[in-house]
Amino acid sequence: MGLRLITGAIPFSIGEYLYIILIILLIYNTILSLYKLKYQIKSPILTTNTWYKVSKKASIIFVIFELIWGLNYQQITPAKEFNLQVPNSYTEKQMDSMSLSLINQLNNTRSIISDSQLKAVKADGLIKHTIKHYAAISDQYPFLSYSYPNVKWAQLPRLGDYIGYLAFYQPITGEAIIRADLPILTLPFTISHEIAHQLGYASETEANFIAYVVALNSKDPLFEYAMQLQLFTYSQEAQLFMIAKSGNFKKWEAVVKRNKALLSPKVLSDRQFIRAFFSARQNQRIPGSEKLYDQFLIWNKQASGINSYNDVLLWALAYQKKTA
Repeated sequence: MGLRLITGAIPFSIGEYLYIILIILLIYNTILSLYKLKYQIKSPILTTNTWYKVSKKASIIFVIFELIWGLNYQQITPAKEFNLQVPNSYTEKQMDSMSLSLINQLNNTRSIISDSQLKAVKADGLIKHTIKHYAAISDQYPFLSYSYPNVKWAQLPRLGDYIGYLAFYQPITGEAIIRADLPILTLPFTISHEIAHQLGYASETEANFIAYVVALNSKDPLFEYAMQLQLFTYSQEAQLFMIAKSGNFKKWEAVVKRNKALLSPKVLSDRQFIRAFFSARQNQRIPGSEKLYDQFLIWNKQASGINSYNDVLLWALAYQKKTA
């Protein structure tokens, strides 16, 4: 909270530049350490001393990371705060049912959002609306109170094409940094997700769940629709993955064909626009960056790695059961 107050006074994001400086320093120190090691290899004492210095620096970095962010992975999950019994797995039938329910929701919600309304949506306004929705839900869930807002647009959004991010929370500066070039319908859920990180929910699953609950309780068609688009993508992919594992590719094709036929033309068009945005950029990603991020999540107690984003489906099932 203190970091948000301090850096929030700066009108632009500084987190990206700070990361770039840190990466440059890390590369420089790594090269310098390897250079020194090359000329000290003949001396066991010096070699041991060099490794000691390297491990000491690594330990300091680790401790700093834990203090400013990593300890959030140790906190109690919001399952207790929401009084949820989150299941460990879901079935193909549950995902099919969820997908069909979301298709109905998508069609209904999109029908009340006109094309002119959608075109009039401004990215800056979405930040203000997200903050407003967090304020509203905090009346019911005080632990979601969001003070000293600090959400900023990325200064270097194209970096996301190479590294593979839509937004990120900068724990050193306390900023939630969002790419403004994203399709407008991805922004409400993305902004809500990053604010959840600012509130201390480090897990991607939990941040997704908070974004889901905020949208669900917002009574804002645009936020509900953006959430429904995201959840449908997750549930359909989960179902298709399980069908593919069983080897029943005729059923796989039938489910895809059925879902496509049930979705309204406007919803299909919106999904196609979003897919086209990411498809046009997927070849720009630096090889290995996705695997590195996957490993980072695993190291930080998110056993599913990148798939931990999809685990919000388990939380959604639990929440729907409780509120039914």
